[in-house]
Amino acid sequence: MRTRTGHWTARIDRWRRRCGFDRNDLRRDVDRIQWRLGLLLLIVFLSATPPLLTHAVQSAYGSGVRAERQQAATRHRVEATIVKVRDPGGRRTVTVAWTDPDGTRRTGDYTTWRGAAVGERLILWAGPAGVSITPPRRHAQTVIHTAVAGTGVALATGVPALCLYGLVRAWCDRRRYRLWEAEWARLDNHRIGP
Repeated sequence: MRTRTGHWTARIDRWRRRCGFDRNDLRRDVDRIQWRLGLLLLIVFLSATPPLLTHAVQSAYGSGVRAERQQAATRHRVEATIVKVRDPGGRRTVTVAWTDPDGTRRTGDYTTWRGAAVGERLILWAGPAGVSITPPRRHAQTVIHTAVAGTGVALATGVPALCLYGLVRAWCDRRRYRLWEAEWARLDNHRIGP
């Protein structure tokens, strides 16, 4: 009965040989070229991706947190009443009125696609740039944008390397098949007997 350690050792050894980390005399030069170029592309990917990924993630997260803080400091929730609706071509420009916490009466416009009627009461977000239906940026949005930025960088560095390896592998396979055909032709022409 094989032990658990022996099982994993055998798997690692099989993976090592499959990747070409052995001195197999049956490997051809084209196999070694493919293995070396694949290893080179993997090293380039593993050395270039972490710094680029770190920079992109830190930048996306930092700008997201700054936007969260800025919007939380400058925008506040208001209960507004629609006082006027203009409908130029499907998009509605809605004028709303509300009272700020200090008692000042304000009005502002925003554009919406949904139906709006005069006298309707809405919860909106007011700030220096005007009034908006969207609340201030949440931390979950920052985390999602950071994850998307990180994924984009990983794909932007990984996909070209993978495509290049695919081209190398296709070239090596064509070369390998030509060598196989030549070997079979040589064996077919080999005369057996007197």
